[in-house]
Amino acid sequence: MLTSRFLVALGAFAITGWTQPSAGVAGPVTGFVFGAPSGAIRPMLGIPGAAYLGGALATGLEAASIAPDGSAALAVQQAGKLVLYSGLRSAPLPVALSVAGGISGADHFAWAADGSGAAVYASASGQAQVLTGFAKSPVGAAPIDLSGLPGQLAALAFDGQYLIAGVSGDSGGIFLAAASAGVQRIATTASPSAIALAGSSLYFADNQAQQIWQVRNYATAPAAMLFANDSGINSPVGLQVSADGQRLFVANAGNQKLAVYDIASGAVVQTIGLAFTPTRLDRFGDASVFLLNSSGQAPLYVVRDGPAGQAAVFFVPAQLQKRPLKSPIRRM
Repeated sequence: MLTSRFLVALGAFAITGWTQPSAGVAGPVTGFVFGAPSGAIRPMLGIPGAAYLGGALATGLEAASIAPDGSAALAVQQAGKLVLYSGLRSAPLPVALSVAGGISGADHFAWAADGSGAAVYASASGQAQVLTGFAKSPVGAAPIDLSGLPGQLAALAFDGQYLIAGVSGDSGGIFLAAASAGVQRIATTASPSAIALAGSSLYFADNQAQQIWQVRNYATAPAAMLFANDSGINSPVGLQVSADGQRLFVANAGNQKLAVYDIASGAVVQTIGLAFTPTRLDRFGDASVFLLNSSGQAPLYVVRDGPAGQAAVFFVPAQLQKRPLKSPIRRM
């Protein structure tokens, strides 16, 4: 019965947007992933249960981050040079454009929701920067000095105007930063592990207290309040808000569970047990699809928010197999 339900869900999943065409790669493309061990950006071809990683579109990269819609990627080449790979979905081959004035050695990336801009941070120098002009000629704004933050940067978000930095340490917290407005602490936390933005609110996970917090009106009159403090929160590594803004997804590494909260009530409305340890929760080409782990692990796992508000987790083998794996994901 479980296998039958999984196959039905898999068919619906394939119909509702997984086979997005790309001129840059042959066949249907779900999204693009960066593998740290190989230093390559690869397309994920096919649909969950019958998919594999395609050939590398870019190689020799020290770090990279894919845009939420899969249209572009920011990457660090050898010697720390920052470049933008544009046309991942539309061009025959992606084009590498140097980011004018880009800082060197970026190792943290955060994208605006629409992919039109991004922010980067270099741990070695403590410098951050906002990047714009992705449509024609990417350029870096004046660097923002974050070297005075009281701890180590552990999470980064970008709303198109402000950088939001999660800093771990005894004096850590969530900080709002901009070149014109300086740096402002908007919440206190010793171990922030993930940040998600939703309109005028942001959510962050505290990995030490095992809690989820909400900061309302974070850019104008920040007010932090506890959102969730239940026993299911265990080493959260990723947060995302559903496309309709009604649910918050929390990927927990400690208990290998994906929890879904109703934002209005704060109640858990779904919990999915995972057969792996999630390491991230990043938008993957579609507003309702998120990547749960890195391509250095096999297989890859993705979660899709269904039309009825019920999420489902699917896996994609790292290599083409003669028979696609179709074991259902264990649910709780």
